[in-house]
Amino acid sequence: MFQPLSVFLPAALKKAKIKEQVDAIIICEEFNQIIQDIWDEKIFNQIKVISYKNKILTIAILSSVLASELQLKQEEIIKKINFKFKKNIVKKLYFLI
Repeated sequence: MFQPLSVFLPAALKKAKIKEQVDAIIICEEFNQIIQDIWDEKIFNQIKVISYKNKILTIAILSSVLASELQLKQEEIIKKINFKFKKNIVKKLYFLI
């Protein structure tokens, strides 16, 4: 008789033409969670997701040293995000220093 909201939500988002925006927000939040798991609060506060578009996450970083560390972990972060969503949703991280 009753069906969970998760059954109707994807179609409603698509119909309202906001599915891509909602997906982008969810992907950005997943990136933030991964960063929090890797580094402490002080470092996390120096990294901010700016946008997600065309499978590219754009990230602002306050330190070039931290950008280098993130560059080294880029593949691992992308794999974690793609694993979470069960598809290749992110191809690249783009860093703004």
